[in-house]
Amino acid sequence: MQQRQGDVRPQFRRDARNADAAGIVERVEQGGSQPKPLPPGNRVAPMDIIRILLAIVLPPLGVFLQVGLGLQFWLNILLTLLGYIPGIIHALWVILRT
Repeated sequence: MQQRQGDVRPQFRRDARNADAAGIVERVEQGGSQPKPLPPGNRVAPMDIIRILLAIVLPPLGVFLQVGLGLQFWLNILLTLLGYIPGIIHALWVILRT
């Protein structure tokens, strides 16, 4: 596909490796590179979703499932006793940072 000078429309290309019977069309960036997948650390695993839901209902349980009986667990129990919302915030922080 040729592109005129000054034309800013995105270019599209059919990739035979990824195309199926429906005809998937992938966008090709200006540099000709294809989109790269997210690194493994940026994906949310199904168990993380369960931990997040448990952290909202019972924050120390979500932290326990993430880090065990460590300092973060006991700190979360203290924060939950002092106030439910600080316990939730801390639990979500612990779960999402790792």
